[in-house]
Amino acid sequence: MKFVVLSLVILFVLLFFKILSSRNSKTNINNNKTTIDLEKDPKTQEYKPKE
Repeated sequence: MKFVVLSLVILFVLLFFKILSSRNSKTNINNNKTTIDLEKDPKTQEYKPKE
């Protein structure tokens, strides 16, 4: 009986962490950030967006 209860607890914990990690990865996908390519202007030494 102890073995069955222990197995169920371990399975529950593993399932919980699997659900939690899949939820976390879905929220990371929704955080799309755009990147802007920059180039350094040799005259002014400032970074400006590439055209």
